[in-house]
Amino acid sequence: MTGDTSVRLFCLPFEGVSAGVYLPWAEAVGPALVVTPVELPGRGRHPRTRPCGALEPLLAEIIPYVARMCDRPFALYGHGFGALLAYEIAARLEWEHDAVAERLYVSGSGMPHRPVPERAVGHLPDAAMIRRLRERGRMPPVDSDPRRAARALTALRADLTVMEAYRRDPRHVVHCPVTALGGQRDRSVTGADLAGWRRCTRRALRVESLPGDHYFPLTARRELLGVFARDLIRPPAARRLLAAAAGY
Repeated sequence: MTGDTSVRLFCLPFEGVSAGVYLPWAEAVGPALVVTPVELPGRGRHPRTRPCGALEPLLAEIIPYVARMCDRPFALYGHGFGALLAYEIAARLEWEHDAVAERLYVSGSGMPHRPVPERAVGHLPDAAMIRRLRERGRMPPVDSDPRRAARALTALRADLTVMEAYRRDPRHVVHCPVTALGGQRDRSVTGADLAGWRRCTRRALRVESLPGDHYFPLTARRELLGVFARDLIRPPAARRLLAAAAGY
């Protein structure tokens, strides 16, 4: 695209929520960073489809959309469950489309691997699942409207099922730099967890800590947008983005 220096930032949602959580970012920044939320089945713009509880069918749903939108340099960001998805999408774009991201951002998650069985919660009844997640500081904000809350819990259970069944292929190593982000008060993800992403890239890994708990993307948006601006935007546009974020 002649004269266009913008970068597209694909944003993958955390477990149980719609990618619409990132829409305020798109409204806060200018054209230099094209925020592109990637919606998952069963939520947001796709409420009539069922949430997908298996990784391969889920990726088959969303990767064609992402591949079509790679019309300029791009990066990927995902939080929690979205970090796993962003990583898998980045790897498969390389293998299948010869498209390498400018950078992969993973937040609120250690290197994805299958958790120990006793920590699995996706199979539990709603009340027990919610209680366990709250104990870990990992219960996402759910709408208080009963119908929307029920739909969100269905999506949450599907996402947890994917996470808890996930087995990382050790050959899945990306060729872009990775930034791993954590909340300073996140009890569920340690610095060592974030450092584990080093095994997933042939380039550099950077680990950063931002203010907030596990859901810091909802409360530290200015700081997070600043990270993107410093990495992805040329200096004059970056200054405009940071100014916009400061007033957000």
